[in-house]
Amino acid sequence: MLGKRKKNKITVEPGRGAFIDSLYCVTPEELGAIKRNKVKKRLINGASDILLLGCVVVFIACAITLISGAMDAKIAEDIYNNASEGLFEAEDGSFYGVAPMYKQPASPTLYGVSELLRLGISGEVSNVTVTSGNNLQIERIKSRLKDMKAQNPDIYGYIRIEDTNISYPFVLGEDNEFYLVHDAVQRGYLDSGAIFADYRCSKRGVEYNRNTVLYGHNMTRGTMFAELVNYNDEQFFRTHDIYVYTETGLYVYRPFSFFRTNERHQYFRVIFLSDDDYLGFLTEMQSLSMFETDITLTAADRILTLSTCTNVTSSGRYCLQAKLIRVEK
Repeated sequence: MLGKRKKNKITVEPGRGAFIDSLYCVTPEELGAIKRNKVKKRLINGASDILLLGCVVVFIACAITLISGAMDAKIAEDIYNNASEGLFEAEDGSFYGVAPMYKQPASPTLYGVSELLRLGISGEVSNVTVTSGNNLQIERIKSRLKDMKAQNPDIYGYIRIEDTNISYPFVLGEDNEFYLVHDAVQRGYLDSGAIFADYRCSKRGVEYNRNTVLYGHNMTRGTMFAELVNYNDEQFFRTHDIYVYTETGLYVYRPFSFFRTNERHQYFRVIFLSDDDYLGFLTEMQSLSMFETDITLTAADRILTLSTCTNVTSSGRYCLQAKLIRVEK
């Protein structure tokens, strides 16, 4: 009959059994279907195995990253805790903060002409006072910086901002690359790196710079310069000066500008062609601030610029700038 295929009929000897008999009743098409199903099943199993292997690889890579990050954070914590140990606490555990601890009171004095020449400062600086006295805290930090500098000649100073984790020694290297991934004390490899000054700054000290620029990572664990983001809050911005200690004394800077920008913006300029060029730079920086201040800026002023990533985009940057208002020797 047309349109209907008969199964192959094979004569078998009686007594072979139902299983053997059934083999003779299977068509070639049915055998092919069974084979295709087996191949398809193997392909599915193979894809599942590859997917599972990929998941395992990703899991192992993530675990290694997390472990490595935790180890790096622990190393950084040990290094920088040792560097700052005892600097801001009395023997009885009380907190020094940044309040002066004079044995004898000292009257503020202004920079004289000879000091202006020595510091490379020109113009009017009457708004910057210098106090001299026996400040125990400053002397303690000077001594610590001297010890660290014996270990690493690149040590440049120590920066502290109250109510934040920002309390670190900082360095001045030969470029702006090395200390991105090396610590400030032992110069060992460290993902969190160090707080470091722009290599174009003067090696003689922060007082020789019109604009002392410091860079630091914005670590997700809240270390290094991560808490510069606190200056997004206006109250914090207006109440938290920046304290920079060096081997010559304490330099107090008051914020006048905080803004978000990108890596192409030249907020980190260190070299200026003239007083007018520098004053134009200061005016631009102040105009970019999220918050207005009544701080007056002149070509005689010295400023501090702190820079870190926003962690929103790869090129995003937070910039905090502050004017030098006081020096304690």
